[in-house]
Amino acid sequence: MSDNVVKFRPIEKKPEPPVKKPRGPVPGWVPFVVLVALAVAIYFARQAGLLGS
Repeated sequence: MSDNVVKFRPIEKKPEPPVKKPRGPVPGWVPFVVLVALAVAIYFARQAGLLGS
């Protein structure tokens, strides 16, 4: 009787993609504003002669 039993393997599940962590209270555009502000500050510091030649 056991010869007629078909054995199935369990279906392999694909791993779930990692869920993006929710960001904190900082909006996504803030890092770009910080970079632009830093670039402007460096520009004016160079114009004023604070960073050498």
